[in-house]
Amino acid sequence: MLTFRHDGLEVDSCPECFGLWFDREELKEFLQRPQLAQRLSEAEMPAASPATAPRHAPRLCPGCQSALTETALGEVLVDFCLRCRGIWLDQGELDRAVEQYRQGQRGNLVVLNQIAEGLRAAQNRKPPF
Repeated sequence: MLTFRHDGLEVDSCPECFGLWFDREELKEFLQRPQLAQRLSEAEMPAASPATAPRHAPRLCPGCQSALTETALGEVLVDFCLRCRGIWLDQGELDRAVEQYRQGQRGNLVVLNQIAEGLRAAQNRKPPF
């Protein structure tokens, strides 16, 4: 895992699949920092998404090693840790999850609340002049 740091927030990214791991409450903090989001999108990404092989075993939580649970957020399936409340988003799922939220789609309340709080806080921030 690669760690991206910005203003006290650390977000982990897989250098092989370009997925993102958010520890408990980090997703909402991430959405409040558009500079970090831009930095991650500017990181070396392949031109096309890597082919996702079918998983035969559940993905393990990078934080506590528990099996992650696949949970819906509209049409997007994200991986969620019931134990430590971390969120794993495969490459491209973050943008799709935010879009599903904006379209009024529902799903896992923990993930939805973090997206809602993060977007609301980002919108309320005043630009630095």
